[in-house]
Amino acid sequence: MALESSYAAFLSAGGRVTRVLSSRVHESLSDPTGLRKLMDQHEWDGGGSATSNVTRVTRGLVMAAATSEIVGGATNTLPTTTNFDITVARYLATVAPTDLFRITDGGINVPYLVGLLTESLDLTLTDLLTALFANVAGNVGTSGNDMTVDDFYDAIYYLNLNLNGNSNAGDLAAVLHQQQLNDFIESIRGEVGPMQFREDAQGLLDAPGVGFVGQFAKVPIYQSDSVVSTGADRRGCMFGRGAFAYKLAPVGAMDPMINPADILVGTPEMFIERSRDSANGITNLYVNSYPGTAEQEDLRAVRITTDA
Repeated sequence: MALESSYAAFLSAGGRVTRVLSSRVHESLSDPTGLRKLMDQHEWDGGGSATSNVTRVTRGLVMAAATSEIVGGATNTLPTTTNFDITVARYLATVAPTDLFRITDGGINVPYLVGLLTESLDLTLTDLLTALFANVAGNVGTSGNDMTVDDFYDAIYYLNLNLNGNSNAGDLAAVLHQQQLNDFIESIRGEVGPMQFREDAQGLLDAPGVGFVGQFAKVPIYQSDSVVSTGADRRGCMFGRGAFAYKLAPVGAMDPMINPADILVGTPEMFIERSRDSANGITNLYVNSYPGTAEQEDLRAVRITTDA
């Protein structure tokens, strides 16, 4: 047949196009791990400053034996206190869709961009947490060497010597870079006896949350690409509950300063507002938040420095 209505003929004549944009979007690999749950949250108590000074007190007062039945033997004991600061600061991200972007729409549309902005807070807090690892005084592992089971146990021993084995300071967690985790698993595979590699027993197949990869020696392990490098090494960390803290300023206080019609998303922790550039046909979308993080108690944490 010479006059068939073929796809190829219409493609050549402009009745078909080579391809259309699929409504389904493939999202490339990225690390969505949010680790704010591993930090203590301090409530906002701003009173004229962006910095809060938090008192840290040492408990453990014990009694002394009386000198006799009627004579005391105790001396006045002043609780040992120190303090640390948490300072909040503005963090923001922006996207700027044009009018034509909105008109043409597609799988990646304005609501999709708003979703990217919304998820940025937890990822930001994760970055702020892992940045604090550099301030931790204690360290295990060897620069230039792959992470091993011995490094993991050395971290547990260090924390236990500093009372992190107590019920009020336990609840350990380890945050490792992907390469550290790979090297650690490889080391586990070489273990024999009670600690030999058994994925079911070690819990490395149970991953109930993003970033959580399982437990080893009863310590939950999280992996994150936010773990920073230092030279040719990665700087992970094992720590007990209370080692790190964060605070979020209540941005709801911004409401009177912004036209309510310009707030697309508003929560106590962040808000997304739009700013119109009419001359250029652009609508700027900004997500704003005011977080602050701090190391609460150095002895509750230990760095794990191993080859990247």
